[in-house]
Amino acid sequence: MFCVGGFVAALLILSIHYTKFGDDKSPEVLTVTSGSHTMAVESFTQGVNSPLAPPMSKENLPNDSTSTSEQGQKPDQDPLAEVLKSAAMEGNTVILTQANEAWMTPNSLFDLFLEGFHVGEGIEHLLNHLVVVTEDKKGFEKCKTVHKYCYFLKTKKSNIGKEKVYMSREYLATMWARNKFQRRILKLGYNFLYTDMDILWLRNPLRHIAITSDLAFASDFFYGDEDSLEKSTPNGGFMYVKSSNKTIEFFKSWYEQRVNYPDQHDQYVLNQIKVEFTKRFQVRMQFVNSLYTAGFCEMSKDIGKVCTVHANCCITVAAKLQDLRSILDDWKTYKSIPPWVKEKENFRFRDHGICLHPMGN
Repeated sequence: MFCVGGFVAALLILSIHYTKFGDDKSPEVLTVTSGSHTMAVESFTQGVNSPLAPPMSKENLPNDSTSTSEQGQKPDQDPLAEVLKSAAMEGNTVILTQANEAWMTPNSLFDLFLEGFHVGEGIEHLLNHLVVVTEDKKGFEKCKTVHKYCYFLKTKKSNIGKEKVYMSREYLATMWARNKFQRRILKLGYNFLYTDMDILWLRNPLRHIAITSDLAFASDFFYGDEDSLEKSTPNGGFMYVKSSNKTIEFFKSWYEQRVNYPDQHDQYVLNQIKVEFTKRFQVRMQFVNSLYTAGFCEMSKDIGKVCTVHANCCITVAAKLQDLRSILDDWKTYKSIPPWVKEKENFRFRDHGICLHPMGN
């Protein structure tokens, strides 16, 4: 059931990222071994007329001890660079998500995540620019059966395919490893929009990220000002970062701060350092209006404008899955309504569920 009120169809666009999409590539699985790490990646042949700009040159990278890939290879020899080059849209931007087997079982979050792109509004083509990073072999095998760009890095960690309990040691290790991996993406010269797999995509959120932003985040609660560093709390589950020397150094220093905040995850640390670091590195941090990047903490009041819905304020895969399915059912119902009805009414998502509760309670 939808709650109905007055509806005014006005779409606020902060900045439109125009993209061009290349032809599909045919995958070939490669296994690469270097040092103590083994990677299995999808390799794709890049068309000769590709519109993609070349990755950032090695000369433009910051001169630090990690200017090469984590495997000790030069950036242009890193298999990850192949995947990024094939998946990138014009402007060298990729969409990233990360998960393990626990999130990728049949009819689980991964399948629901992909379904959102298929039934969303004009976003199915964005799957051509999505790189799925898997943390375990079974997750990688699952990914290969349904998606074009899959990347797997095998580490020595145990239980990497299991669900990580929030704030457990395994959870914290995963969050900081993700942070370090994201810096690799930036150092290879690619902008990225990172999205948790428990985020349902319905429209293109890139249209609401300003071209002047070096970093852009969703936040659990939006306070009406996209530049409000003091009030807004960044949610690392939805994060856009523009590749530059400034953002690479930002990420490096952010990662180093983990020793000053033991037993805390990267998102908590970022919230502590955001004001100081944006000034130090001269970067603009944007907080996207929750009208467009909604979540279970603060749902969008307008299904006609929402782009993504995050299962935040919810801690188990089972609970996230049930309520996100309800969101997707509401979306499908909304799409089936005649346009003239949508123009007159203001539809929003249902409130009930395991994690979803009536607004204001």
